[in-house]
Formats: sequence, C-alpha cells, structure tokens
Amino acid sequence: MKLKYCLIYTILCFIHFVSCETTLLFTKGDNIIMQPRAMTMEDEHGTWLMEKFELDRIVQIETTDDYIMGGFIRRVIKFEDKLIILCGDTNTIFVVDAYTGKVATHIDRKGRGPGESRIIVDIAFDYKNQEILVFNDYRKLLYFSMDGVFLKEENVTDRLYTNILYEDDNLMFYIYGFGVSRHSHSVEIYNLTTRTWTSVGKDSKINFDLRFAFPFIVKSKNIWFIPVLDMGLHKLDGDTIKVPYSLEANNPLTSELLRKSNRDWRAFRQEVRERRILYLIQGVRETEKYLVFATNLGVMIIDKQTLETQGAERVVDEFLGLRMDRLNYFPHDGDDNMIMFVVNHIEWARRRPTSDDIPERVKVQIDAVQLDDKIESNPIFVFYKERN
Repeated sequence: MKLKYCLIYTILCFIHFVSCETTLLFTKGDNIIMQPRAMTMEDEHGTWLMEKFELDRIVQIETTDDYIMGGFIRRVIKFEDKLIILCGDTNTIFVVDAYTGKVATHIDRKGRGPGESRIIVDIAFDYKNQEILVFNDYRKLLYFSMDGVFLKEENVTDRLYTNILYEDDNLMFYIYGFGVSRHSHSVEIYNLTTRTWTSVGKDSKINFDLRFAFPFIVKSKNIWFIPVLDMGLHKLDGDTIKVPYSLEANNPLTSELLRKSNRDWRAFRQEVRERRILYLIQGVRETEKYLVFATNLGVMIIDKQTLETQGAERVVDEFLGLRMDRLNYFPHDGDDNMIMFVVNHIEWARRRPTSDDIPERVKVQIDAVQLDDKIESNPIFVFYKERN
C-alpha cells in the first residue's frame, strides 16, 4: 500500500514538474519569426529607426492654462491635417493641427448629463461623416462634430469594452481584459447604419493582469491586434481574423512563471527582466514595407518581404539626440506610412545629438520647439515616415 501511495506521489510530482516547465501555447502565424537577439541594454541600440525611416515632422502640442494634456495619451487619430487626441489623465479630447500642434478643438464635458462622461474609455473617428465617436464609462456612444459640438448619444451595449475603432460604417468593439483576462481573440462589430451586431472570433480566459497604456487594436494599412500573452499578430479582414505572422520567443513564458505573476508580481517582473523573457507585444503599426510594434523588451520591426526582424530596448535618433523606448512609441491610427513617438518636455530638454551632420529642415523643426519654464509643456509628437 505504501508503494502504491509513493508511486502516485511520484506521478503527481512529475505532472507538477512538467506543468511548471510547460510553455504557453500561442497562435501560430502563417510566417513564424524568431525573436531578434538585440533586445538588451548591452546590445546596440535600434539603429534601424534612421536606416528605414526619416523624420517627417515634430509636433509640439500647444500648451496654455486651458490646454493641459498630461502624459497619459490613450488614442491618437491622424486625419488629413488634424490629430485627434484622447488624454487619459484629464479625460479630454483635443483636435490639433497636425503640423503646428495648435489646438483647434478641446472637448471637456465631465458629468452625468447628455454628452458627458466620468471616464472616456476610447474614441474613434467616423471618416465618412467626419464625426468623433466617444465610448464612455456609462457604456454610451456619444457623437461630436470636429468643432467639438455635441450631436447626439445612444445606448449601444451593456458591456464595457476597452477599445473602439471605426472602419467602413462599422464600429469595432474590443476587450483586452482586466484581472482574470480574456484571451481576446474576438472583435464585436456594430454597424452604425443598420444598428446590427456581428461577432468575429472566440475568446478564452487566463489569469493575468497587465496592459500597455496605448490602444490594443489599431488601424494603419490594416486593422491589427494581439490578444493578451499571445505572440500572433492578428489582422481583422472583414468578418475574418487572420494571423499572417507570429514570434517565436528565444526564452518563452512558462505556465509556472505565469502563476508567479499572480502570487508575487514584483518577483515576476524581476525574473522576466533578468532572463529577458518576451511575453507581451502590442501596438502594431503597418507601413508599406514594415510592421512596427512594442514589446515588454523594447520596440521591434519586421520587414514584410524578407521577414528580417530587428529589436532594441531603445531606438536612437542621432539628429534629435533622443533614445526612445517602448513607452515613447505610440501606435496612432492612420494609413500614412508613418510611426510616432511621444516625448515629454524633460526628455526633450535632456536630448543629446550625436551627429553634426543634421539636415537643415531638421534643424528648423528643432529650433521651432520652445519649452516654457513656467508651465509643464504638453507632449511633443515625433513622426517618422518610411524611406523610399
């Protein structure tokens, strides 16, 4: 009898050991791409930024006593000569000139009445009617003109989604997950004309609670999203979800380490940092040639034709003297062959150019940035465009 119990105990220990070392299953893409080696501080910084992109513009957002934006940006939508910005710190919406940064519209309606919100969860832009759509914590959809005029509101759902996105008269609703998180492989689609819903994909759940601050579903050449803890780059194509690419991590997250994240978050973060474990990717921006996104280890880029992949904890602009990490990178909405980084006034003041051969047009833009010592300046948006 003792032998029987010993045998059972041995089997259970073996099962526990295997489960501790089991790698989590991720969605396999049509193209499997190995994680690049250069993802540590000791490796060369991201020189690919200036090799593959060039500076397009520096947009210093206008700062006044009435226009205080804060550093927590939730959504940036680029439309023609305007940027539509949702500030999470103040729950306000700014419409600014995409070249000068001058504020054209400022929507700040807090409360419980018509057109008001306690928290603005996310915004989208109806390109056909040129209206700003707001999804708030009351689960209402609010409509505003580009001039900031409140037009109407409607109840469209009783669920609290994390993101919305407009495409061809459809509003995409997406949940990334809180606490016991969803493996968010689904998108709910609401047609603004027919007032009908369509569901694409299917979710599962996993006990993990970590999110990047910026949007989890983004529109560029296509609509891209990545479910929590998944390594597959998901593309929404009409009523179909495709996974053209997925990353093969050099040091993947294990089930045991995932359990540690729920018991001791500090220990989890320390181990992930020390072992350089890639476990989270978000914010895909697609240009003509590349896919750019953030990871917990830094910023990465994939060449869509050659599948060459590069990554670094920081990317470097020698002309501006900026070394920007995943917290600076921000995936804006817009089919414009650009990527964007957000720089605060302290980072800008501390910049150290390492190249003396700065193009004249770049010097002009740098000189145009003026920081106010009396007030904390709004963020500076730095746009890079894909090189020809």
